[in-house]
Amino acid sequence: MLLAAFPALAAAALGPWPAPTAPGLSHGLPRAVSLRGIRMQGSFGAESITIPRGTTVYLVGAQIKRTKYKTLLSQWTVDDSLDELERLSETAGLEVCGRDYQTMQHPTAATFIGSGKLEELAATVKELRVGAVVFDDELSPAQGRNLQKALGGIYVIDRTMLILQIFAQRARTREAKLQVAAARMQYMLPRLQTMSGFLTTGAGMEARGGSGGGGGQFLKGAGESQIEMDRRLFRKQLSKIEADIEEVAKARRLYREKRQQRDNLPIVAIVGYTNAGKSSLLNKLCGQAEVYADDLLFATLDPTVRKVALPGGKEVLFSDTVGFIQKLPTKLVSSFRATLDELEDASLILHVVDSASPLAQQHISSVVRIVDDVLGASDRPNGQLTPQILVLNKCDALVENTSEFQKGRVDLNVDDWADLYQLDSLTTSPAATVRTSALDGTGLDNLLSVIEELLAERLEEVECRIPYSAGDLLADIRKSGTVVEESYGPSGTQLVAFVPPSLSNKLQLAGFARKRA
Repeated sequence: MLLAAFPALAAAALGPWPAPTAPGLSHGLPRAVSLRGIRMQGSFGAESITIPRGTTVYLVGAQIKRTKYKTLLSQWTVDDSLDELERLSETAGLEVCGRDYQTMQHPTAATFIGSGKLEELAATVKELRVGAVVFDDELSPAQGRNLQKALGGIYVIDRTMLILQIFAQRARTREAKLQVAAARMQYMLPRLQTMSGFLTTGAGMEARGGSGGGGGQFLKGAGESQIEMDRRLFRKQLSKIEADIEEVAKARRLYREKRQQRDNLPIVAIVGYTNAGKSSLLNKLCGQAEVYADDLLFATLDPTVRKVALPGGKEVLFSDTVGFIQKLPTKLVSSFRATLDELEDASLILHVVDSASPLAQQHISSVVRIVDDVLGASDRPNGQLTPQILVLNKCDALVENTSEFQKGRVDLNVDDWADLYQLDSLTTSPAATVRTSALDGTGLDNLLSVIEELLAERLEEVECRIPYSAGDLLADIRKSGTVVEESYGPSGTQLVAFVPPSLSNKLQLAGFARKRA
Protein backbone atom coordinates (compact mmCIF):
# COMPACT_ATOMS: atom_id res chain seq x y z
CA MET A 1 0.00 0.00 0.00
CA LEU A 2 1.18 3.48 -0.89
CA LEU A 3 0.50 5.14 2.45
CA ALA A 4 1.83 2.24 4.46
CA ALA A 5 5.11 2.65 2.59
CA PHE A 6 5.69 6.16 3.94
CA PRO A 7 3.62 7.12 7.00
CA ALA A 8 4.29 10.84 6.60
CA LEU A 9 2.24 10.80 3.43
CA ALA A 10 -0.43 8.87 5.29
CA ALA A 11 -0.70 11.78 7.68
CA ALA A 12 -1.15 14.18 4.79
CA ALA A 13 -3.79 11.95 3.22
CA LEU A 14 -6.05 12.11 6.27
CA GLY A 15 -7.59 15.16 4.65
CA PRO A 16 -6.68 17.82 2.15
CA TRP A 17 -5.24 19.84 5.01
CA PRO A 18 -4.33 17.52 7.92
CA ALA A 19 -4.53 18.60 11.51
CA PRO A 20 -1.30 19.87 13.13
CA THR A 21 -1.08 16.76 15.30
CA ALA A 22 -2.20 13.20 14.84
CA PRO A 23 -1.84 11.43 18.18
CA GLY A 24 -1.82 7.67 18.21
CA LEU A 25 -0.41 7.09 14.73
CA SER A 26 2.10 4.27 14.81
CA HIS A 27 4.85 3.33 12.39
CA GLY A 28 3.46 1.36 9.44
CA LEU A 29 -0.26 1.80 8.83
CA PRO A 30 -2.53 -1.26 8.78
CA ARG A 31 -5.01 -1.70 5.92
CA ALA A 32 -7.64 0.39 7.68
CA VAL A 33 -6.84 3.12 10.20
CA SER A 34 -9.14 5.64 11.80
CA LEU A 35 -7.73 8.96 13.00
CA ARG A 36 -9.86 11.85 14.23
CA GLY A 37 -12.87 10.25 12.58
CA ILE A 38 -11.30 9.99 9.13
CA ARG A 39 -11.17 6.48 7.70
CA MET A 40 -8.56 5.32 5.20
CA GLN A 41 -8.79 2.14 3.19
CA GLY A 42 -6.39 0.71 0.61
CA SER A 43 -7.58 1.09 -2.98
CA PHE A 44 -5.20 0.67 -5.92
CA GLY A 45 -2.32 2.30 -4.08
CA ALA A 46 -4.08 5.56 -3.31
CA GLU A 47 -6.04 5.50 -0.08
CA SER A 48 -9.71 6.32 0.17
CA ILE A 49 -10.04 9.55 2.15
CA THR A 50 -13.52 9.56 3.59
CA ILE A 51 -15.37 11.65 6.14
CA PRO A 52 -17.55 9.09 7.97
CA ARG A 53 -21.27 8.99 7.31
CA GLY A 54 -23.25 10.94 9.85
CA THR A 55 -20.60 13.64 10.33
CA THR A 56 -22.16 17.06 10.92
CA VAL A 57 -21.01 19.53 8.27
CA TYR A 58 -21.50 23.23 7.61
CA LEU A 59 -21.59 24.61 4.06
CA VAL A 60 -19.90 27.82 2.93
CA GLY A 61 -20.35 29.50 -0.45
CA ALA A 62 -19.32 32.69 -2.18
CA GLN A 63 -21.02 35.10 -4.55
CA ILE A 64 -18.22 36.46 -6.71
CA LYS A 65 -19.12 39.77 -8.35
CA ARG A 66 -16.28 39.76 -10.85
CA THR A 67 -15.71 36.57 -12.78
CA LYS A 68 -14.83 35.63 -16.33
CA TYR A 69 -17.75 33.20 -16.17
CA LYS A 70 -20.20 35.97 -15.32
CA THR A 71 -22.75 35.00 -17.99
CA LEU A 72 -23.13 31.45 -16.73
CA LEU A 73 -22.80 32.19 -13.02
CA SER A 74 -25.27 35.07 -13.15
CA GLN A 75 -27.90 32.48 -14.06
CA TRP A 76 -26.74 30.15 -11.27
CA THR A 77 -27.23 31.83 -7.88
CA VAL A 78 -25.16 31.07 -4.81
CA ASP A 79 -28.26 29.54 -3.18
CA ASP A 80 -28.70 27.24 -6.18
CA SER A 81 -25.09 26.14 -5.88
CA LEU A 82 -25.36 25.58 -2.12
CA ASP A 83 -28.55 23.58 -2.66
CA GLU A 84 -26.57 21.29 -4.93
CA LEU A 85 -23.69 21.15 -2.45
CA GLU A 86 -26.19 20.06 0.20
CA ARG A 87 -27.41 17.25 -2.07
CA LEU A 88 -23.82 16.21 -2.67
CA SER A 89 -23.22 16.14 1.08
CA GLU A 90 -26.34 14.04 1.63
CA THR A 91 -25.23 11.67 -1.13
CA ALA A 92 -21.94 11.23 0.74
CA GLY A 93 -23.89 10.40 3.91
CA LEU A 94 -23.10 13.66 5.71
CA GLU A 95 -25.54 15.65 7.85
CA VAL A 96 -25.81 19.33 6.93
CA CYS A 97 -26.52 21.54 9.94
CA GLY A 98 -26.41 24.92 8.22
CA ARG A 99 -24.99 27.14 5.50
CA ASP A 100 -23.69 30.62 4.88
CA TYR A 101 -22.12 32.62 2.07
CA GLN A 102 -20.28 35.87 1.50
CA THR A 103 -20.63 38.32 -1.38
CA MET A 104 -17.21 39.55 -2.51
CA GLN A 105 -15.33 41.07 -5.41
CA HIS A 106 -12.81 38.23 -5.29
CA PRO A 107 -11.73 35.57 -2.77
CA THR A 108 -9.27 36.49 -0.02
CA ALA A 109 -5.88 34.99 -0.79
CA ALA A 110 -5.22 33.74 2.74
CA THR A 111 -8.58 32.32 3.82
CA PHE A 112 -10.91 32.63 0.79
CA ILE A 113 -13.54 34.42 2.91
CA GLY A 114 -12.93 37.70 4.73
CA SER A 115 -11.73 37.98 8.32
CA GLY A 116 -15.11 39.10 9.64
CA LYS A 117 -16.95 36.24 7.99
CA LEU A 118 -14.27 33.84 9.23
CA GLU A 119 -14.84 34.97 12.82
CA GLU A 120 -18.58 34.37 12.39
CA LEU A 121 -17.89 30.94 10.93
CA ALA A 122 -15.57 29.99 13.80
CA ALA A 123 -18.24 30.94 16.34
CA THR A 124 -20.89 28.96 14.43
CA VAL A 125 -18.64 25.90 14.18
CA LYS A 126 -18.07 25.97 17.93
CA GLU A 127 -21.74 26.56 18.77
CA LEU A 128 -23.10 23.82 16.49
CA ARG A 129 -20.23 21.38 17.23
CA VAL A 130 -19.53 21.03 13.52
CA GLY A 131 -17.33 18.12 12.46
CA ALA A 132 -16.27 19.49 9.07
CA VAL A 133 -16.75 22.56 6.90
CA VAL A 134 -17.41 22.12 3.18
CA PHE A 135 -16.59 25.02 0.85
CA ASP A 136 -18.49 25.27 -2.42
CA ASP A 137 -15.41 26.48 -4.31
CA GLU A 138 -11.98 24.92 -4.69
CA LEU A 139 -9.52 26.03 -2.02
CA SER A 140 -5.79 26.43 -2.42
CA PRO A 141 -3.53 24.45 -0.06
CA ALA A 142 -2.65 27.64 1.85
CA GLN A 143 -6.30 28.63 2.21
CA GLY A 144 -7.15 25.18 3.52
CA ARG A 145 -4.37 25.24 6.10
CA ASN A 146 -5.27 28.71 7.31
CA LEU A 147 -8.96 27.92 7.52
CA GLN A 148 -8.35 24.74 9.44
CA LYS A 149 -6.17 26.57 11.95
CA ALA A 150 -8.72 29.38 12.37
CA LEU A 151 -11.56 26.89 12.86
CA GLY A 152 -9.92 25.00 15.68
CA GLY A 153 -8.39 22.15 13.71
CA ILE A 154 -11.59 20.61 12.30
CA TYR A 155 -11.48 19.24 8.80
CA VAL A 156 -12.01 21.61 5.90
CA ILE A 157 -12.82 20.23 2.45
CA ASP A 158 -14.05 21.74 -0.79
CA ARG A 159 -16.54 20.70 -3.48
CA THR A 160 -13.86 18.86 -5.46
CA MET A 161 -12.85 16.71 -2.50
CA LEU A 162 -16.50 15.96 -1.73
CA ILE A 163 -17.14 14.84 -5.31
CA LEU A 164 -14.05 12.64 -5.18
CA GLN A 165 -15.36 11.05 -1.99
CA ILE A 166 -18.66 10.25 -3.71
CA PHE A 167 -16.84 8.88 -6.75
CA ALA A 168 -14.85 6.58 -4.47
CA GLN A 169 -18.08 5.32 -2.90
CA ARG A 170 -19.73 4.69 -6.28
CA ALA A 171 -16.84 3.18 -8.26
CA ARG A 172 -17.35 -0.52 -8.91
CA THR A 173 -15.07 -1.56 -11.77
CA ARG A 174 -11.28 -1.66 -11.67
CA GLU A 175 -11.09 1.13 -14.23
CA ALA A 176 -13.35 3.44 -12.25
CA LYS A 177 -11.41 2.79 -9.04
CA LEU A 178 -8.13 3.51 -10.81
CA GLN A 179 -9.54 6.75 -12.19
CA VAL A 180 -10.73 7.82 -8.74
CA ALA A 181 -7.31 7.01 -7.29
CA ALA A 182 -5.54 9.04 -9.99
CA ALA A 183 -7.90 11.99 -9.57
CA ARG A 184 -7.38 12.00 -5.82
CA MET A 185 -3.61 11.82 -6.11
CA GLN A 186 -3.56 14.66 -8.64
CA TYR A 187 -5.66 16.67 -6.22
CA MET A 188 -3.37 15.82 -3.29
CA LEU A 189 -0.02 16.39 -5.01
CA PRO A 190 0.14 20.19 -4.60
CA ARG A 191 -1.04 19.78 -1.00
CA LEU A 192 1.80 17.53 0.19
CA GLN A 193 3.61 20.53 1.64
CA THR A 194 1.05 20.49 4.45
CA MET A 195 2.91 17.56 5.98
CA SER A 196 5.62 19.82 7.40
CA GLY A 197 3.55 20.73 10.45
CA PHE A 198 2.84 17.08 11.15
CA LEU A 199 6.46 16.01 10.77
CA THR A 200 7.72 18.48 13.35
CA THR A 201 5.53 17.01 16.11
CA GLY A 202 6.16 14.10 18.41
CA ALA A 203 3.40 12.11 16.68
CA GLY A 204 5.04 12.83 13.35
CA MET A 205 8.38 11.46 14.51
CA GLU A 206 6.68 8.37 15.94
CA ALA A 207 5.06 7.81 12.55
CA ARG A 208 8.53 7.85 10.99
CA GLY A 209 9.89 5.47 13.58
CA GLY A 210 11.56 8.14 15.74
CA SER A 211 11.22 8.84 19.42
CA GLY A 212 9.30 12.07 19.07
CA GLY A 213 11.91 14.10 20.93
CA GLY A 214 14.90 16.18 19.94
CA GLY A 215 15.68 19.71 18.84
CA GLY A 216 13.47 21.72 16.55
CA GLN A 217 16.24 22.37 14.02
CA PHE A 218 16.80 18.63 13.56
CA LEU A 219 13.11 17.98 13.13
CA LYS A 220 12.73 20.72 10.53
CA GLY A 221 15.53 19.38 8.38
CA ALA A 222 14.27 15.83 8.65
CA GLY A 223 10.79 16.96 7.75
CA GLU A 224 11.91 18.74 4.62
CA SER A 225 13.88 15.69 3.49
CA GLN A 226 10.93 13.39 4.14
CA ILE A 227 8.58 15.63 2.14
CA GLU A 228 10.82 15.54 -0.90
CA MET A 229 11.08 11.77 -0.69
CA ASP A 230 7.32 11.44 -0.29
CA ARG A 231 6.73 13.65 -3.31
CA ARG A 232 8.95 11.45 -5.46
CA LEU A 233 7.23 8.30 -4.23
CA PHE A 234 3.85 9.94 -4.70
CA ARG A 235 4.62 10.89 -8.31
CA LYS A 236 5.99 7.42 -8.97
CA GLN A 237 2.82 5.81 -7.67
CA LEU A 238 0.68 8.24 -9.66
CA SER A 239 2.60 7.39 -12.83
CA LYS A 240 2.01 3.70 -12.15
CA ILE A 241 -1.73 4.24 -11.74
CA GLU A 242 -1.89 6.37 -14.90
CA ALA A 243 -0.07 3.62 -16.80
CA ASP A 244 -2.59 1.09 -15.48
CA ILE A 245 -5.44 3.35 -16.60
CA GLU A 246 -3.94 3.59 -20.08
CA GLU A 247 -3.70 -0.21 -20.27
CA VAL A 248 -7.34 -0.54 -19.23
CA ALA A 249 -8.30 2.17 -21.74
CA LYS A 250 -6.46 0.30 -24.50
CA ALA A 251 -8.33 -2.87 -23.60
CA ARG A 252 -11.60 -0.93 -23.66
CA ARG A 253 -10.81 0.52 -27.09
CA LEU A 254 -9.90 -2.94 -28.40
CA TYR A 255 -13.15 -4.33 -27.01
CA ARG A 256 -15.15 -1.52 -28.66
CA GLU A 257 -13.46 -2.18 -31.99
CA LYS A 258 -14.17 -5.91 -31.77
CA ARG A 259 -17.74 -5.24 -30.67
CA GLN A 260 -18.24 -2.90 -33.60
CA GLN A 261 -16.76 -5.43 -36.03
CA ARG A 262 -18.97 -8.15 -34.56
CA ASP A 263 -22.25 -6.27 -34.21
CA ASN A 264 -21.93 -3.32 -36.60
CA LEU A 265 -24.64 -1.57 -34.60
CA PRO A 266 -25.02 2.20 -34.21
CA ILE A 267 -24.11 3.58 -30.78
CA VAL A 268 -26.45 5.99 -29.00
CA ALA A 269 -24.61 7.68 -26.12
CA ILE A 270 -26.62 9.00 -23.17
CA VAL A 271 -25.27 12.11 -21.44
CA GLY A 272 -26.75 14.52 -18.95
CA TYR A 273 -26.48 16.29 -15.64
CA THR A 274 -26.23 14.05 -12.62
CA ASN A 275 -29.60 12.72 -11.42
CA ALA A 276 -31.34 13.67 -14.68
CA GLY A 277 -32.69 10.12 -14.95
CA LYS A 278 -30.27 8.66 -17.50
CA SER A 279 -30.01 5.20 -15.94
CA SER A 280 -33.75 5.06 -15.24
CA LEU A 281 -34.43 5.96 -18.86
CA LEU A 282 -32.09 3.22 -20.10
CA ASN A 283 -33.77 0.69 -17.80
CA LYS A 284 -37.18 1.64 -19.19
CA LEU A 285 -35.93 1.32 -22.77
CA CYS A 286 -34.41 -2.08 -21.99
CA GLY A 287 -37.64 -3.24 -20.39
CA GLN A 288 -35.94 -4.29 -17.16
CA ALA A 289 -33.90 -2.80 -14.32
CA GLU A 290 -30.45 -3.82 -15.53
CA VAL A 291 -28.68 -0.57 -14.60
CA TYR A 292 -28.47 0.72 -11.01
CA ALA A 293 -30.58 3.85 -10.60
CA ASP A 294 -31.43 5.90 -7.53
CA ASP A 295 -32.51 9.42 -6.59
CA LEU A 296 -28.94 10.39 -5.73
CA LEU A 297 -26.25 12.48 -7.35
CA PHE A 298 -23.73 10.23 -9.14
CA ALA A 299 -25.80 7.10 -8.45
CA THR A 300 -23.83 5.40 -11.22
CA LEU A 301 -20.22 6.00 -12.19
CA ASP A 302 -19.27 3.11 -14.45
CA PRO A 303 -20.37 3.25 -18.11
CA THR A 304 -22.99 0.72 -19.21
CA VAL A 305 -23.85 -0.55 -22.71
CA ARG A 306 -27.19 -2.22 -23.53
CA LYS A 307 -28.81 -3.43 -26.76
CA VAL A 308 -32.27 -2.04 -27.58
CA ALA A 309 -34.60 -2.78 -30.53
CA LEU A 310 -36.05 0.14 -32.50
CA PRO A 311 -39.67 0.16 -33.81
CA GLY A 312 -38.58 -1.07 -37.26
CA GLY A 313 -36.81 -4.07 -35.76
CA LYS A 314 -33.23 -2.81 -36.08
CA GLU A 315 -31.07 -2.89 -32.97
CA VAL A 316 -28.83 -0.18 -31.51
CA LEU A 317 -26.42 0.00 -28.59
CA PHE A 318 -27.25 2.49 -25.82
CA SER A 319 -24.27 3.64 -23.75
CA ASP A 320 -24.91 5.26 -20.36
CA THR A 321 -22.16 7.60 -19.10
CA VAL A 322 -21.25 9.27 -15.80
CA GLY A 323 -23.35 12.31 -14.94
CA PHE A 324 -21.91 15.82 -15.13
CA ILE A 325 -22.09 18.61 -12.60
CA GLN A 326 -21.30 22.32 -12.44
CA LYS A 327 -17.93 23.49 -11.08
CA LEU A 328 -16.40 20.18 -12.16
CA PRO A 329 -12.63 20.82 -12.37
CA THR A 330 -10.98 20.23 -15.74
CA LYS A 331 -8.48 17.81 -14.20
CA LEU A 332 -11.33 15.76 -12.81
CA VAL A 333 -12.99 15.58 -16.22
CA SER A 334 -9.73 14.48 -17.83
CA SER A 335 -9.32 11.72 -15.24
CA PHE A 336 -12.62 10.20 -16.36
CA ARG A 337 -12.21 10.93 -20.06
CA ALA A 338 -11.74 7.23 -20.86
CA THR A 339 -15.30 6.51 -19.70
CA LEU A 340 -16.54 9.12 -22.19
CA ASP A 341 -14.82 7.51 -25.17
CA GLU A 342 -18.18 6.11 -26.28
CA LEU A 343 -19.11 9.68 -27.24
CA GLU A 344 -16.45 9.69 -29.94
CA ASP A 345 -17.87 6.52 -31.51
CA ALA A 346 -21.52 7.51 -31.10
CA SER A 347 -23.78 7.93 -34.10
CA LEU A 348 -26.21 9.88 -31.94
CA ILE A 349 -26.18 11.54 -28.52
CA LEU A 350 -29.15 11.70 -26.15
CA HIS A 351 -28.84 14.71 -23.86
CA VAL A 352 -31.15 13.88 -20.94
CA VAL A 353 -32.43 16.83 -18.89
CA ASP A 354 -34.44 16.93 -15.68
CA SER A 355 -37.11 19.18 -17.18
CA ALA A 356 -38.84 19.56 -13.81
CA SER A 357 -35.79 21.27 -12.32
CA PRO A 358 -35.88 25.08 -12.13
CA LEU A 359 -32.17 24.92 -13.07
CA ALA A 360 -32.71 22.94 -16.27
CA GLN A 361 -31.17 25.66 -18.44
CA GLN A 362 -28.05 25.83 -16.28
CA HIS A 363 -27.77 22.03 -16.31
CA ILE A 364 -27.95 22.03 -20.10
CA SER A 365 -25.21 24.65 -20.35
CA SER A 366 -22.89 22.71 -18.02
CA VAL A 367 -23.32 19.47 -19.98
CA VAL A 368 -22.91 21.12 -23.38
CA ARG A 369 -19.62 22.66 -22.29
CA ILE A 370 -18.20 19.32 -21.19
CA VAL A 371 -19.46 17.42 -24.25
CA ASP A 372 -17.94 20.07 -26.50
CA ASP A 373 -14.67 19.73 -24.61
CA VAL A 374 -14.66 15.93 -24.98
CA LEU A 375 -15.64 15.88 -28.65
CA GLY A 376 -14.55 19.18 -30.14
CA ALA A 377 -15.50 19.99 -33.71
CA SER A 378 -11.86 19.78 -34.80
CA ASP A 379 -11.71 16.13 -33.72
CA ARG A 380 -14.72 15.08 -35.80
CA PRO A 381 -14.46 13.93 -39.43
CA ASN A 382 -14.86 16.96 -41.74
CA GLY A 383 -15.66 19.04 -38.66
CA GLN A 384 -19.13 17.44 -38.42
CA LEU A 385 -20.81 17.33 -35.02
CA THR A 386 -22.61 14.26 -33.76
CA PRO A 387 -26.38 14.97 -33.88
CA GLN A 388 -28.06 15.27 -30.50
CA ILE A 389 -31.57 14.75 -29.19
CA LEU A 390 -32.61 16.88 -26.23
CA VAL A 391 -34.60 14.51 -24.00
CA LEU A 392 -36.76 16.47 -21.55
CA ASN A 393 -37.14 13.79 -18.91
CA LYS A 394 -39.27 13.71 -15.75
CA CYS A 395 -42.18 15.43 -17.50
CA ASP A 396 -44.46 13.56 -15.07
CA ALA A 397 -43.19 15.84 -12.29
CA LEU A 398 -44.45 18.96 -14.04
CA VAL A 399 -48.09 18.16 -13.30
CA GLU A 400 -47.36 17.32 -9.68
CA ASN A 401 -45.27 20.42 -9.00
CA THR A 402 -46.80 23.46 -10.64
CA SER A 403 -44.62 25.96 -8.76
CA GLU A 404 -41.41 24.57 -10.22
CA PHE A 405 -43.09 24.46 -13.62
CA GLN A 406 -43.85 28.18 -13.43
CA LYS A 407 -40.52 29.44 -12.10
CA GLY A 408 -38.30 27.11 -14.12
CA ARG A 409 -37.42 26.97 -17.81
CA VAL A 410 -39.90 24.17 -18.40
CA ASP A 411 -42.67 26.63 -19.33
CA LEU A 412 -41.08 26.98 -22.78
CA ASN A 413 -42.47 25.23 -25.83
CA VAL A 414 -40.57 22.15 -26.90
CA ASP A 415 -39.10 23.92 -29.94
CA ASP A 416 -37.83 26.76 -27.75
CA TRP A 417 -35.55 24.39 -25.87
CA ALA A 418 -33.33 24.21 -28.95
CA ASP A 419 -32.35 27.82 -28.31
CA LEU A 420 -30.73 26.78 -25.02
CA TYR A 421 -28.01 25.07 -27.03
CA GLN A 422 -27.00 28.42 -28.50
CA LEU A 423 -25.59 29.64 -25.19
CA ASP A 424 -22.15 31.16 -25.87
CA SER A 425 -22.33 29.63 -29.38
CA LEU A 426 -21.08 26.35 -27.98
CA THR A 427 -22.63 24.07 -30.58
CA THR A 428 -25.54 23.69 -32.97
CA SER A 429 -29.14 23.23 -31.91
CA PRO A 430 -30.34 19.71 -31.13
CA ALA A 431 -31.70 17.76 -34.08
CA ALA A 432 -34.88 17.03 -32.11
CA THR A 433 -36.48 17.49 -28.71
CA VAL A 434 -38.62 14.85 -27.01
CA ARG A 435 -40.47 14.91 -23.69
CA THR A 436 -40.25 11.67 -21.70
CA SER A 437 -40.87 10.15 -18.31
CA ALA A 438 -38.69 7.25 -17.24
CA LEU A 439 -41.15 6.74 -14.39
CA ASP A 440 -44.34 6.01 -16.36
CA GLY A 441 -42.92 5.51 -19.87
CA THR A 442 -44.42 8.65 -21.41
CA GLY A 443 -42.79 9.57 -24.73
CA LEU A 444 -40.48 6.54 -24.97
CA ASP A 445 -42.09 5.17 -28.15
CA ASN A 446 -41.76 8.61 -29.73
CA LEU A 447 -38.12 8.81 -28.61
CA LEU A 448 -37.28 5.47 -30.24
CA SER A 449 -39.01 6.56 -33.45
CA VAL A 450 -37.03 9.82 -33.54
CA ILE A 451 -33.80 7.89 -32.93
CA GLU A 452 -34.65 5.55 -35.79
CA GLU A 453 -35.33 8.48 -38.15
CA LEU A 454 -32.11 10.32 -37.29
CA LEU A 455 -29.99 7.19 -37.58
CA ALA A 456 -31.54 6.49 -40.99
CA GLU A 457 -30.43 9.94 -42.14
CA ARG A 458 -26.83 9.03 -41.31
CA LEU A 459 -26.82 5.78 -43.30
CA GLU A 460 -24.54 5.63 -46.34
CA GLU A 461 -25.69 4.24 -49.67
CA VAL A 462 -23.33 1.54 -50.98
CA GLU A 463 -23.16 -0.81 -53.94
CA CYS A 464 -21.99 -4.23 -52.81
CA ARG A 465 -20.88 -7.51 -54.30
CA ILE A 466 -20.67 -9.99 -51.45
CA PRO A 467 -19.03 -13.39 -52.14
CA TYR A 468 -21.09 -16.39 -51.10
CA SER A 469 -18.21 -17.26 -48.78
CA ALA A 470 -18.79 -14.01 -46.83
CA GLY A 471 -22.32 -14.68 -45.72
CA ASP A 472 -21.62 -13.08 -42.35
CA LEU A 473 -21.20 -9.69 -44.03
CA LEU A 474 -24.49 -10.10 -45.84
CA ALA A 475 -26.12 -10.87 -42.50
CA ASP A 476 -24.58 -7.69 -41.03
CA ILE A 477 -26.04 -5.62 -43.87
CA ARG A 478 -29.52 -7.05 -43.29
CA LYS A 479 -29.24 -6.62 -39.51
CA SER A 480 -28.01 -3.03 -39.31
CA GLY A 481 -28.89 -1.61 -42.74
CA THR A 482 -31.64 -1.50 -45.33
CA VAL A 483 -31.38 -3.39 -48.63
CA VAL A 484 -33.10 -1.61 -51.55
CA GLU A 485 -31.88 -3.75 -54.47
CA GLU A 486 -30.68 -7.35 -54.50
CA SER A 487 -29.68 -9.86 -57.17
CA TYR A 488 -27.63 -13.04 -57.35
CA GLY A 489 -24.72 -13.76 -59.66
CA PRO A 490 -22.32 -16.65 -60.17
CA SER A 491 -19.75 -15.25 -57.71
CA GLY A 492 -21.95 -13.68 -55.07
CA THR A 493 -24.81 -11.43 -54.06
CA GLN A 494 -25.09 -7.99 -55.66
CA LEU A 495 -27.05 -5.38 -53.80
CA VAL A 496 -27.60 -1.71 -53.06
CA ALA A 497 -28.11 -0.89 -49.40
CA PHE A 498 -28.08 1.87 -46.82
CA VAL A 499 -25.73 0.94 -43.98
CA PRO A 500 -24.12 2.64 -40.95
CA PRO A 501 -20.80 4.43 -41.67
CA SER A 502 -18.83 1.84 -39.67
CA LEU A 503 -20.18 -1.04 -41.77
CA SER A 504 -19.67 0.97 -44.96
CA ASN A 505 -15.99 1.41 -44.09
CA LYS A 506 -15.66 -2.28 -43.26
CA LEU A 507 -17.16 -3.34 -46.60
CA GLN A 508 -15.01 -0.89 -48.57
CA LEU A 509 -11.81 -1.99 -46.82
CA ALA A 510 -12.65 -5.60 -47.68
CA GLY A 511 -13.08 -4.60 -51.33
CA PHE A 512 -16.73 -5.69 -51.42
CA ALA A 513 -18.41 -2.28 -51.76
CA ARG A 514 -18.14 1.28 -52.96
CA LYS A 515 -20.02 4.28 -51.67
CA ARG A 516 -22.47 6.02 -53.97
CA ALA A 517 -22.00 9.76 -54.34
